[in-house]
Amino acid sequence: MAAQQRKRNWLQGLASLMVQRGTPLPPQLTGVPFPPNYDPAHMPWKSLEVSPTDIGIVRLAGKDVDLYKLWGLILQAGGGQKVSHKGAWLLVAQQFDLPEVMPSPNNPGEVQSTAAIVERYYTALLGPFEEAYRKNMMEQSQRAALAGRMSGAQQGPMSPQVRQGGMGGMPGQSPISNGGVPGMNMLPQGNVGPSMDGPLPGQFHPAQAVPMPFQPPNAMALGGGLPANGATHPAMNGNGMPMAKLHPGGFPSIPGPVQNGSIELEHDMESRKRKMQEAVESDAKRVRQKTGGSDVSEARSSVAPPPSVDATVPPPVTRTIRQPSRRKIEYVPYARELETAGGRDLDFLQSEWHRVSTKGVRRIEEYGQVDVEALTLSLRSRVSTEMSYALTTFTLLTLLRGSNHGGGFPIMQAPDLLDEMVDLVEDIAFDGAEDEGYPDEATIVTHRELVNSLVEDGSQPFASLKPEQGAKDPDHGPRHRPAEVILVVINILRNLSIAQENQEYLAKHEKLLPVCLRLCALAPAEKFTPPRPLSSVISLADLITIRKDVMNLIFNISFNVNLTPSSPSRGLLLTVRRAYELLTSYLVDETEAISPFQWILQTGIPPAVHQPKPPALADMALETFSRFTLPDDNRQVVSRAVPQAWLWTLLEALVHRLPVADNDFQVIMRDVWLTYVERLIMALYSLAFLAPPAVKERAKRDRPLGFAKVMLRLVKKFTVHAPPELRHHFAISVRRAVEAMKLVDDAEDAFDVGSRSAVPTLAFGMGYGEQGDSRVERGMGLLSGYQEDITFGLMMHSELVDSVMFSELESLVRVGR
Repeated sequence: MAAQQRKRNWLQGLASLMVQRGTPLPPQLTGVPFPPNYDPAHMPWKSLEVSPTDIGIVRLAGKDVDLYKLWGLILQAGGGQKVSHKGAWLLVAQQFDLPEVMPSPNNPGEVQSTAAIVERYYTALLGPFEEAYRKNMMEQSQRAALAGRMSGAQQGPMSPQVRQGGMGGMPGQSPISNGGVPGMNMLPQGNVGPSMDGPLPGQFHPAQAVPMPFQPPNAMALGGGLPANGATHPAMNGNGMPMAKLHPGGFPSIPGPVQNGSIELEHDMESRKRKMQEAVESDAKRVRQKTGGSDVSEARSSVAPPPSVDATVPPPVTRTIRQPSRRKIEYVPYARELETAGGRDLDFLQSEWHRVSTKGVRRIEEYGQVDVEALTLSLRSRVSTEMSYALTTFTLLTLLRGSNHGGGFPIMQAPDLLDEMVDLVEDIAFDGAEDEGYPDEATIVTHRELVNSLVEDGSQPFASLKPEQGAKDPDHGPRHRPAEVILVVINILRNLSIAQENQEYLAKHEKLLPVCLRLCALAPAEKFTPPRPLSSVISLADLITIRKDVMNLIFNISFNVNLTPSSPSRGLLLTVRRAYELLTSYLVDETEAISPFQWILQTGIPPAVHQPKPPALADMALETFSRFTLPDDNRQVVSRAVPQAWLWTLLEALVHRLPVADNDFQVIMRDVWLTYVERLIMALYSLAFLAPPAVKERAKRDRPLGFAKVMLRLVKKFTVHAPPELRHHFAISVRRAVEAMKLVDDAEDAFDVGSRSAVPTLAFGMGYGEQGDSRVERGMGLLSGYQEDITFGLMMHSELVDSVMFSELESLVRVGR
């Protein structure tokens, strides 16, 4: 019963405060009727759902929320501002068994966080009450401190009557006698607080204010959590307001620093203390001068003589002078509370990164004009600072894109700038040295071998202390390392090759490909020494980066590279051989030349968990090789420039990469792997076309390689065993595989015009029988041992084989000419 009475009194005090603010609460909630002449139609609490069974309860998400309990929880946790600062409204909602989300009160179709709704309800219903309570608490703290000093100066210890009466300013209590603190503490005028639907109208009038008590805040830390079943609510007086806890001395205890108070209050209190102390000291000095006594006790305490009965004099006053006390003042600087990691505000960094990344890319036309001639002269000067400026500016220009699709910096409009860059690379890398070419016994050094050599050298003890090729010379001072200039220029050339309008111009440049491919070359191998770059100014790590960028450059311009097969020069043959070596270095490593399923197993990730994509460098090398060898003129030059041993090495590696087992064919059903297999077959076709007869004969008779078996199994899997709805995806691969087998079966020089089987040089993908030639196809029996599989398993299905493929398959299963 006592708890219910305290709750009822508290609700009456809350209702009185809201009436003074001009926003009375519903009578069903507080039990207090509306004031006279108030129209409920203008009530701002229309969306508030009040419990019909008990007062002081609102309903949220079908649950009862007791405002009296909510007030006690928030007050014990330090106030609404602290709960919001710590983000603990979800813990408050859990005390009332509320869900995490609920429909919005204003828009039932919208889902909103329950914690946010509870915070909004508290701010609208109890926020003004807490604001008045906090302000009254601060004033009571000031008055208590002032009253303690003044009472000591006037009366000494407090009288028992004052102890029993309590402190002035508490509702329902008597004021202190003898001119104490006023009995009623009026709330100041304030603005209207928020409501459920928006700002509430009205003003807070001082004349109609309600006395508010002093209540020291609970010291419970918010981080420790809220009480499970409510907190012990502060004591209430007869008016329903929280009462201050009184000590035996009769005054409420002065709290520590108010958690939500202002620092100006503390400064004001300290200022008043100093003024009081100065006044007391000045009074003590005046007393000493009047009495002239030398006793310290007399100077500190003087009592007036008792007056006569008839005299109208004021009552005797006893004054006690207190010595000033020293206080230590500690200044705590202001600081933002940040959620940091290592001192960095990650949320701020992520927001800035998102803002920058979503910003539109500026077009090259938006940057105005650039003095290309000045850039050219800066490169030609060979001054370190000038080259740094020119290369940095040019790099930024090559990263921009034009308004048209695939456009960029038009390098064909600045031919001198391109020539100067190529000359700069050649001068820095080789310093006028002659190109000696390849030794006769040169072999292909794979990309994997270069990486392993680099890792092995770097893992040696004291590797960083050993001098290495391409390291910076300390005698050169703060200038750039020469290899860094080369890397920047190669990066610029790669960026220029991305723009379609530059590709033809770059492909026809006289020195571009020879200089870039010479940079990718290795020095002649020596016994017991790791591979090293041909240029003495670049390191092995620089060489690996340069080779990747040059392959990207060739990939972009390869469709426009047209070689001249008639009497090619030594420089042209050397350039083609280096291009072939660069591309095959990513394809012929024995560890990496494996079937698709074996590649997935080699990654160490179970296929059931994740299926990796094809090797990126090998996939790009295959596409670049197919593009580079697309024209027959290019194939003829490649056939003359590349040794037969290198051709056989690539043919063997490509066959090993083809799918063989059933698991391989399951893997290649994905788009990325099917494209990878198509590029393998295209590269095999080009290689079979340009290979000399000796390489083709070896491919036919090499049993460990099994060229015919692997190709036949691939054709059958893509035709007979493939689902009818998927066969059109494999049509190109099947046709090129059959044509590649036909080229190997002929074992003739495709560029020998006098040969019986030679045909005019054709474009890529043109098979036998596609030029209107009606002659009977004859073969040397490459598939003669599989006549039943070919004849009845494949050739009898007219929906799988057209007339051209039928003729080619017939020539492959026959023996004789």
